[in-house]
Amino acid sequence: MLANKSSLKRRLQIVEMVRKRGEVSVEELSQAFDVSSVTIRTDLTYLEQQRYLVRSFGKARYLAQRPGESILMPLPDGATRKAAEMAIARFAAESVDDHESLMLGAGEIVHKVLPLLSDRSNLSLLLNDIAMAQTAQRFVHCELQLTGGHLIHEATALTGPDAERSVTARSLDLCILEASGLDRDGNLLCADSSLARVFHAATQTAARTIIVAYQPQLPERDDGHVFCNLADIGGLVIDDGIDPPTMDLFPRKHFELHRRENGILEFRQSAR
Repeated sequence: MLANKSSLKRRLQIVEMVRKRGEVSVEELSQAFDVSSVTIRTDLTYLEQQRYLVRSFGKARYLAQRPGESILMPLPDGATRKAAEMAIARFAAESVDDHESLMLGAGEIVHKVLPLLSDRSNLSLLLNDIAMAQTAQRFVHCELQLTGGHLIHEATALTGPDAERSVTARSLDLCILEASGLDRDGNLLCADSSLARVFHAATQTAARTIIVAYQPQLPERDDGHVFCNLADIGGLVIDDGIDPPTMDLFPRKHFELHRRENGILEFRQSAR
């Protein structure tokens, strides 16, 4: 619930500011509204739950509204989104076999894959997120390596030339990466340009690439950073909350749809 009229007004103004600029950092919002970063993060958490923006690496990005949606009215999110992300992670984990060399890229859904690999044996695991390394140590019996590199501001992902070189120096059987969206040409996007370069290196190095995403949308403007194209991957696992233009994109890119349980869609590259 909204705490009071002042927080409602501020949240309305945050949505408008992010809408106009496309992307705004927590620090910029804190200065603009003269409140603490903790207060801003609380506002952003609420607004993300209501699907008015997306938080990524210390920034807020605008999420275009669909016709008929009213500002700051409760929408299905929270538990529904978490359940969908967990189901996506579960089906993505099915792609991992014993004895594989695997990279898991930074991302909330990909992070959820790790505990699901507890029964795999002799994995060689490469991560570019220090928070995911702690989860891997807890749940997965494997050879574990971090890419190295620079930490993204206010995040735990590792990027930069060192991270990219670490990825390309490996022999990878599979990489699982998380996308924030895709464009009309079938290019997969993530919010951070430096992370996109690490992801691109992974798709160029790995024998197979699986993409996971929660409700990826076709952007109305240039938004996000391309790291690969649908033509470069073997499969994609998403929920069924995507819009029709996004759904129509997959058959044109030679992907076959396999409907899984719990409203999850798995697209696999078809033989041409």
